Amino acid sequence: MTGSRSRSVGKSFSYLALGDSLTAGVGAFGSGGFVRAYGGLAGEALNRPVETGVIGIPGATTGELRMLLERSPQLRGMAREAQLLTLTAGGNDLIDAAKRFAADRDTGRLAAALERCHEDYAALLQALRRLKSDGSGPYVVRAALLYNPLPGVPEAADWVKRCNRLLGSLAGGSVKFASLYGLFEGRERELLSADGIHPNAAGYRVIAGQLHRLGYGPLA
Repeated sequence: MTGSRSRSVGKSFSYLALGDSLTAGVGAFGSGGFVRAYGGLAGEALNRPVETGVIGIPGATTGELRMLLERSPQLRGMAREAQLLTLTAGGNDLIDAAKRFAADRDTGRLAAALERCHEDYAALLQALRRLKSDGSGPYVVRAALLYNPLPGVPEAADWVKRCNRLLGSLAGGSVKFASLYGLFEGRERELLSADGIHPNAAGYRVIAGQLHRLGYGPLA
């Protein structure tokens, strides 16, 4: 056709989104959260249709997600087949610890929670690597670091930053982390939903954009 160009569309690829309430899209009121937006960006970047699976469990800690991956044959099968995976985890670990800290002001609880979160996240990534070690093909894992879900708590900023440093240290190989802290800081009214914890549709678009900026490695 005159004046138009077409591009061939490649074979579809499998995208698995695993995580907590952010993966579930809580606060976005049916917009699909970041998963729908990121899947669209990935499909455009790779010029391939996307088959998306979503396992988002509101309230899940990193350890609970790790145990689910280790024990659920369905999830293990989905993870084994996925070429693109996203992870959201760690926020509930910190929120649960912050609630206990508010009651007794014991900073040791927060420190222990961060270390446990780091260990569980490392084990979660290792479990994914084992599932993908059969040489079935290239894959990438894109994970979101934390924004501050408790800006009204004076100590929260420091502990979120500490958590992000620990989680970010796990990057390498197929795994990259998207930084969100600075993008949400000072923009809570604009990017968080009415509950003040979860992103709204605009906030989820920010998350999708940051994940997209990490690229697609060997999938591209």
